[in-house]
Amino acid sequence: MNLVIEQKPELAEYNATMIKNFKDKIHNGELTIENVRNLTNLEFLQEFKIHKLQLTECINIIPVLESCTIKELIIYDSELQNIDEFQLENLEILDISHNEDLQTKNIVKFDKLKQLDISYTNCTDISNLQLPQLRMLNLRYNIIDDLSPLSNLVNLEELDLSGNQDIDISPLQHLKQLRILKLACCNLKNIKILKLLVNLVELDVSGNKNINFSAYMLQYLVNLKKLNIQKTKTKNINELKSLNNLERLDIQENNVTDLSVLKYLLNLTTLNLTQIKVKNIEILLQLEHLKELDLSQNPDIDFKPLQKMVQLQRLLLRSNSLSNITFLSGLINLQLLNLSDNKNLEIYPLQYLVNITNLVLSQCEISEISSLRTLVNLEVLNISSNEINDIHHLQNLEKLTTLNICYNCIKDISILKQFKYLKKLYLCGNYGVSITPLQYVTQLTYLSLHECELYEISALRPLVNLEFLDISKNNIFNFYPIRDLDAEVNVSWNLIVESSDFFTFFDVENISDFIHKQPNNQQSVLAEKMKTVDQSTQFIRDTNSRRKNFQLQKYIVKDILISQKVKQHEILQSLTNKAVWLFSLLNEECCQ
Repeated sequence: MNLVIEQKPELAEYNATMIKNFKDKIHNGELTIENVRNLTNLEFLQEFKIHKLQLTECINIIPVLESCTIKELIIYDSELQNIDEFQLENLEILDISHNEDLQTKNIVKFDKLKQLDISYTNCTDISNLQLPQLRMLNLRYNIIDDLSPLSNLVNLEELDLSGNQDIDISPLQHLKQLRILKLACCNLKNIKILKLLVNLVELDVSGNKNINFSAYMLQYLVNLKKLNIQKTKTKNINELKSLNNLERLDIQENNVTDLSVLKYLLNLTTLNLTQIKVKNIEILLQLEHLKELDLSQNPDIDFKPLQKMVQLQRLLLRSNSLSNITFLSGLINLQLLNLSDNKNLEIYPLQYLVNITNLVLSQCEISEISSLRTLVNLEVLNISSNEINDIHHLQNLEKLTTLNICYNCIKDISILKQFKYLKKLYLCGNYGVSITPLQYVTQLTYLSLHECELYEISALRPLVNLEFLDISKNNIFNFYPIRDLDAEVNVSWNLIVESSDFFTFFDVENISDFIHKQPNNQQSVLAEKMKTVDQSTQFIRDTNSRRKNFQLQKYIVKDILISQKVKQHEILQSLTNKAVWLFSLLNEECCQ
């Protein structure tokens, strides 16, 4: 099993005993330790048979684990700077991506590595990648200009070089075992060597607009099953006819006017034709295995042939100026349908799509949704940014797990009480909505109430399963009702009139006790910072009592995503910064 040990806000540190008690649960298993600092006395971990370890902000325990049997190590986005001290000789999988200042000079010592991810690390030199057993390598979005060291990795099967600009890919011609190659957004000038990589089953050259791309360059890659050539200024794809094993093809945002080649690609299951230059799609009727089709941003297409493609399961028709969609009524196998951004859409034909589970109708100028009452298998519904004021027609959709009704005119949400499986709810932008019924939707894990003109949030108190809550840009000044929620909370752009209210929200009931628990060399500094916060709130009270016309009455916490899992001193620092800003701003106002 995978045991996750995560720092809770009320704990300053984990001790070894707490982890040791879990020994029976991670024997022969996986261990994840997130945001836990000051781990000490962990030598007993050497007895554990951990094969996969994931760490965040606790990399100091690595030396303790040197004699462990760890084969997979993930240290993602942890400000890791070097790996010199790592001596994990059994490692086969290493992910140290998103560590921007990482030095990888000594990575060669992990000579048993089969998978390596050093993407997003600002890596410039890969000359040390002498890892003969390597099968998978992710170098995505680095600053590499010399790929010649890769020519020695003859066993490499998967390589991602996306986002490395102006690279010469000629050294890749020696990698005959490559099966997956990703070269998106590399500003490539020439891809002729790709024809030598005949074992490729997946190729991504999307976003390379300067390669003078022509499909003939790929005609020898007959084993390809997945091809992405979107945004390559491609005009002619006729030479793709030899790729009859293709299952997934993406040619979106190109100047393609002729789709006749598709009659040779009879194994296609997924096809993306977003924003191309065709008008006739009759050829698609020959693709009997096609399950997923994207025809978004093609307002000039005649969509009537779609009515015969009953095998379709996923269909995207975004931004097509559609109003009449009767051609969809017979597609009874559809599971996902996206019709967003089609103004004046008449949705009554949707009532026949009884098997659909995911429906997107945002930005369609819809005001009436009675046609949706028959879609009882819906699990995900997005009807945001419309003109809807009544949602009682959704009462039969009891299987809903995600509902997005943002930016409508909805006041009454009482029907939500009967949605027992609802996990994610997006209500933002419904001004004046009554959130009282939410107290009964206790299974929610994600809730967005951004910009709803809320003043009071006591109804949220019972939502103990929330993991994320957005109550930003409202008129809330009392956060006490949600102080016990173990959730990440965005409270930006609200009214905070007392610093004590704010600290109570963060479960610091006694600020002086909190300060006294800190190291001696920090106590005086923290005490001074607290004075700054108190002075600012006192200044607000005094100023408002002296000047009736004084408009700046909002103590705004702006652009701060606040989590109860954040360190208390970091919260105090954020408050202090805001207090200093507000204090100076109020001084300026009063002097005018």
